[in-house]
Amino acid sequence: MNKKLILLITVLMVVAAGCIIYVPSDTGERPPSDEGYYGDRYDDRSGMEWDTSRVYDYLSPYGNWVRYQAYGYVWIPTVNRYDWRPYTDGRWVWSDYGWTWVSSYRWGWIPFHYGRWGFDARLGWYWVPGDVWAPAWVSWRSSQLYIGWAPIPPGVPFIPGRGVVFDGRTIPYRHWVFLQSPYFMRQSIYSYVLPYERNLTIINLTVHKTSLYMRNNRMYNDGLDVGFVESVSKTRVQKYELQQGRTVGPSRIEGNRVTVYNPRVTKDESVRPGRILTEREAEVQVEEQRSGRVKILGEAEIERRQREEVEKIETSQEREVVEMKKKMERETATTSSRVEKTRITREYEDKIKTLKENHATEKKDVEVRHQEEKTKVVKKKVVKKDA
Repeated sequence: MNKKLILLITVLMVVAAGCIIYVPSDTGERPPSDEGYYGDRYDDRSGMEWDTSRVYDYLSPYGNWVRYQAYGYVWIPTVNRYDWRPYTDGRWVWSDYGWTWVSSYRWGWIPFHYGRWGFDARLGWYWVPGDVWAPAWVSWRSSQLYIGWAPIPPGVPFIPGRGVVFDGRTIPYRHWVFLQSPYFMRQSIYSYVLPYERNLTIINLTVHKTSLYMRNNRMYNDGLDVGFVESVSKTRVQKYELQQGRTVGPSRIEGNRVTVYNPRVTKDESVRPGRILTEREAEVQVEEQRSGRVKILGEAEIERRQREEVEKIETSQEREVVEMKKKMERETATTSSRVEKTRITREYEDKIKTLKENHATEKKDVEVRHQEEKTKVVKKKVVKKDA
């Protein structure tokens, strides 16, 4: 073979290689990183750098910094609701970064998008600072009846370039926030959140999914399928464009855009908050605040809220029983065998019996908590009278 022919073949091979394109496979793996795929409208942080000391100073008026043995300095918010949980004051929107939490709090742009939330029985909910932004650091559970979410615990590792790999099993049942599926897209979801006593039953009726992954150095949360949400909520899910906020302040929705302040946060282990509480000091303060929140509400308001909780519990429990009976009817309709129909009926009757027993336990647990809340109000009246 002469040299001219060899040269011609080589040139043709180079040209052919340049024409090869990437075709995604059906293995379920995400395609290779594609820089610039989503544009850079939400990643221009020039002049928006925050270090740890600035985070400490900004959040100090809204809560207390505590020296916590497990994670160093953590922040405990001062909120007026005695039953407060993270990711309950605000709403969910679907953006080009997945399910994004839009907080109602002025300070919400930091602790619901950076860092993690943990829980301590003595201190309540606390926030561990972080430097990676995400639309929401939560895991999901869902079914036709319920949608729920829970903060991903601080101990779950974040893998740079990949995201979070987590099966959700270690999340305590009380940490989940559940509501009935039709209410998921409401603008203010707190009113629809179910009492945590319902969680033990609901967890067994829902499926877990954590999908918090990194692509092109950006975090995405798509733990719920949009089509599923539209189906169960009977609501069209609008897609919002995430807009970079240029000034510090609460997140806001304008038209088809969600504006969220998103500075580049850098950690500095050498700095510390201006005022720091010990765990014991924080415990005393948190207990005073818990009691104070109940006392401030007063007996009439506490009773009103408790009636609302009971109504939510009974409505959701009744819906579960109805759905269970519908399933039984559908399954018995699929067979013409009398023996098989009898077997299916007995099986579902046993399930319904167990379900109602769980419902009774939930109501009893709520009654105990309600009585404790009323006792705190009564104590306040006695103290005033003695004074």
